[in-house]
Amino acid sequence: MKKLKYMSMMGLAALLLTTWAACSDDTDASGGENPEEARAYTTVTIAVPNGVAETRASDPTADTDDTNMDIGLKDEYKVTKANLYLFPGGASSSFGTATLTEIISISQFTQTTTTTTDQKTIVWTSKKTALTPGDYRIYIVVNGTVNGVGDSDKETLTEADFLAKTTAAATSVIAAVPSDGLVMASRSPNSNNSNTLPYIAQEITKDPEQTIAATVERVMGKITVTAGGTSVSSAATANKYTSFSTTVNTIGNIKDITLKNYYVVNARKEGYYFRHVDKGSSATNPLTEANYGTSSTTLPYVTDPKTYDKTYTSALANSYADWYLQGSSAFGLSSFGTFSGTYTDMPGYSSGAETKVAAYCYENTMLKDRQKNGYTTGIVFKAEIAPSKMMKKKSSGDGVEETNTIGSIGEIFYHSGIFYKDIEALKAAGVLLADGTTSSSASGALTDLKKNDVQCFLKGNTDGKFICYYPYWIKHLPSDTAEDVMEFGIVRNNVYQVTVTGISDAMERVGKDGVTEDIITDTETDDPTTVLLNVKLSIKPWVVRTNSAVLGR
Repeated sequence: MKKLKYMSMMGLAALLLTTWAACSDDTDASGGENPEEARAYTTVTIAVPNGVAETRASDPTADTDDTNMDIGLKDEYKVTKANLYLFPGGASSSFGTATLTEIISISQFTQTTTTTTDQKTIVWTSKKTALTPGDYRIYIVVNGTVNGVGDSDKETLTEADFLAKTTAAATSVIAAVPSDGLVMASRSPNSNNSNTLPYIAQEITKDPEQTIAATVERVMGKITVTAGGTSVSSAATANKYTSFSTTVNTIGNIKDITLKNYYVVNARKEGYYFRHVDKGSSATNPLTEANYGTSSTTLPYVTDPKTYDKTYTSALANSYADWYLQGSSAFGLSSFGTFSGTYTDMPGYSSGAETKVAAYCYENTMLKDRQKNGYTTGIVFKAEIAPSKMMKKKSSGDGVEETNTIGSIGEIFYHSGIFYKDIEALKAAGVLLADGTTSSSASGALTDLKKNDVQCFLKGNTDGKFICYYPYWIKHLPSDTAEDVMEFGIVRNNVYQVTVTGISDAMERVGKDGVTEDIITDTETDDPTTVLLNVKLSIKPWVVRTNSAVLGR
């Protein structure tokens, strides 16, 4: 009997060891395990969905071409890690007052399935993770962490103070998915689907089959640029425009304009992890659950950390470098001549019009009467122009005459729809420039040229070709109403597809010269009568691209 009892105890011990080993092999170690506590082993699933291209409740999409999805890139859906921040209380407890209970980091996810037949949602599944049973509100940040929040904050950091820390920063314009993936944050529907919440409310039990199911959205929006032109049929014709409007064939003897490069301006340095919305008259303080989620008729604005500070009542340059990635050291407001940034080549043609990711951007929004160029995220296109002829001073006698011999000159001038070879020709044509104005670099020349409505275009890389600039400001909710709510802006998880379809002949002007006029004028907004580019803008949600990967092994 003693021997049998001994063998039974040994068998039990072996069984326990086998069970423990199996559990350990299927458990993410980062979840932590305290043998002195009762622990629950929970699977976490992360669903990266198509989502909604959100504007407001009355306008769920702003698509312009009758399609409602953007295929996107495989890396835009990857999940490399997730951080779970747990607060006690679940959905029924008071919002904001609970203190942080646990922080769980999970670094192993496997793509398991798509949840719909059209592959609009992809699901990543973790190994089992050890959690203390209880009733929780769970905030999840994918591919990132909440800066400044760590284990020392447990039992002291309130939910409200935690949410106040949930901001992220960028140091440069992001045009490629980081190796760790795009940062995403949890977003869970209310029971009545009237709004969405930033947390998952769930009771964690010792049920061995339980799952924390999170739906996430990317915290950034995406801007893409697609090659355009009068005929996008070859590398030679991509981004070349030969018909500028329905009323004119040429502008000032320019037979064609070619977009060469682009540069993203007014990309925000800072964004929220979790979506914020507000009513639009004054900032809600403190924030309530109603301030997280979609916009609605009562909460019409998606807001960023500086939405209410954008007043344009004083010079934007005072805060510009702090708010935007292109500050005084790069794309300054006051002088384009000091620009030190690097342009990106336009997408070209390869068996079709190519598309480039211009930027992944944090949200950038303003109240409707503050949607000014100094705040709005946009793209500046750099173009080459080559006039076929211009005016020069007559070799004998007064006045000017045409010439098609341009030669190697460093600047060319444009006045009242006519190009002039030099200042001397302008004066000979009767433009009342001061005697001291001999070139654009002469003392007082810029003021004198502006006063007389003269533009100056500098030489490009090739003789006979000169540079001009076309700014385009990104619209979130295209509208025919001046300064409509959320008309201009960037909102998370939306793709803004930009294709320049033509060059306008507004006011018989070519693009901005970057010499006599600034590219960005802070207090101006887009006026349909003066827009220089015809742009096709499609605003779409991201849609899953079929892929298969196992990460974290």
